[in-house]
Amino acid sequence: MISNKGQSPWSRSADLVLQDLSVDPALGLDAHEVERRRNTWGVNRLEATPRRRMLSILLGQMRSMVVVLLLIAGGLAFAFGDYAEGVAIFAVIAINTIIGFLTEWRAVRSMEALRQFARVNCIVRRGGEATTIAAEALVPGDIVVFDAGDLVPADLRLISVAKLTADESTLTGE
Repeated sequence: MISNKGQSPWSRSADLVLQDLSVDPALGLDAHEVERRRNTWGVNRLEATPRRRMLSILLGQMRSMVVVLLLIAGGLAFAFGDYAEGVAIFAVIAINTIIGFLTEWRAVRSMEALRQFARVNCIVRRGGEATTIAAEALVPGDIVVFDAGDLVPADLRLISVAKLTADESTLTGE
């Protein structure tokens, strides 16, 4: 469906992307084409992964080869009576583990929040008419129509915009 001409869709002009997707922006896709693309590409949904528990994330921070080497070095420091160096090494391990744990925990929470956002409706142009559908029903080539305050329901190539602003706080955690 999407030709590979050495450029990614987001770096190509909107006209070329529309041509590659065989879609007229004034009409959108017809019902038959939507069904065909859904069968080819599947639904517009983030893949569900098993929820990670806090203990699993914390133990995952200790699986790094660097952390294992530092644990051995700290143990050897204590074994040879160099307590100050051993305490310093274990303090570095603790700080690294806390920072890594907090970063990963925030990332997990952000992904859960993104899954909640995926349960939104959007307006698409299909068969020449504007229709409200669930964001999961989007397929490649759908023409999505936005209004002020709407959430972006998928990776999209913008065709035309006016006074566009974006609130990225959900992704950055601000």
